[in-house]
Amino acid sequence: MSSPGTPHCAATLPATATSARECLRLQLGAVRAFSLALLTLAALPVLWAIAAWLPLALLAAAAVLALPAVWWARRRARAAFWPWARSALTLYGVSGLLIAAPIYYLALVTSLKPPIQPQVVLTNGSRTLTFQGMMHVGTDAFYRSVVYDAGKALVEGAVIYYEGVLPDPRADAWLNETLGTGADLTRAYEQLASTCGLVFQAHYFEPLEIDKRQHPERHVAADVSSRALQQEFDRLLATDVSFLEAMQDREASSSVPGIGNRQLSAFVAWQRRGNERQQAIAGTVCRGMLTLLLRPRSAKARPRDPFDAVTIDFRNRQLVQRLLADRHDKIFLTYGSAHLPGVYALLKQADARWRVESVKWMRSVAPPEHLNGRLDLEP
Repeated sequence: MSSPGTPHCAATLPATATSARECLRLQLGAVRAFSLALLTLAALPVLWAIAAWLPLALLAAAAVLALPAVWWARRRARAAFWPWARSALTLYGVSGLLIAAPIYYLALVTSLKPPIQPQVVLTNGSRTLTFQGMMHVGTDAFYRSVVYDAGKALVEGAVIYYEGVLPDPRADAWLNETLGTGADLTRAYEQLASTCGLVFQAHYFEPLEIDKRQHPERHVAADVSSRALQQEFDRLLATDVSFLEAMQDREASSSVPGIGNRQLSAFVAWQRRGNERQQAIAGTVCRGMLTLLLRPRSAKARPRDPFDAVTIDFRNRQLVQRLLADRHDKIFLTYGSAHLPGVYALLKQADARWRVESVKWMRSVAPPEHLNGRLDLEP
């Protein structure tokens, strides 16, 4: 039974324009309330996974924040309980959604648009270079596939080129400070892999290490040393005014810290202390953030880092010089995909016959295999 003054919405009754608008308002309000209730229920597993006390804490906070609704209802000589309850539940639902929605978004973006790495076969007709795009952390399946393809290349007579700046005690500290990576980059990547529910690449290359010990000539540490990077950096500072100004602007703007920063350490520490549900949430957030960071962007959306002249351009030139001097017909390179466009352009400059023969894309970030198909937030 409706309360006095509430319009009937039955189709059998004649409706004035005013009552029709009131009926529409009530119907839309019911739809909003139902939608908010469903979304609130969807947020509960995430809230509970973050902390068992969080749903109750949010409810208590919403109850307090809804008290002005009591005052407003009494001013209008109306019963105070329902306006308070409605406001409290609305605030609770909205706050829960604001917390849970980003986590669901990060889970969704990793599933729908995951980071992928290219495996590109380049040839000039007489020589073949297989460029395997790499990440320092990734999925088990990704690294198994890379190791399989590298092993197959060895069987076919190829040599393997490895990325990895060679250590030099005269410049290691300078490089770590400039990149903001911290003193122990390997440990930082291991922690990142653990937090994201991924694996660190070094753990999967033991089969290649065995072959390297038996046939060292087939495995080439193709990168430059940290000392060479420092020397190139100093050369550019002394000879290139635009580089000098760009680096000064970079330092003045406090560029984004690297993988070894304090925030990552705090996040890893929280994840390690957490229970299984909290670790699942942390992994979802970590994989989602990694996906967003690795998402291709336009030059306008992501300005070029001036230090790329050292870490990308200089290393590309050194790598191509080594590739052109190598007389092997087949070379398999494991390098970050950011190097591929520059390497290919330099090869084309040296020999216009170089072309792309084939491209294969490989997914490098995904939930652990036992989590595939679900967010795994259930208790």
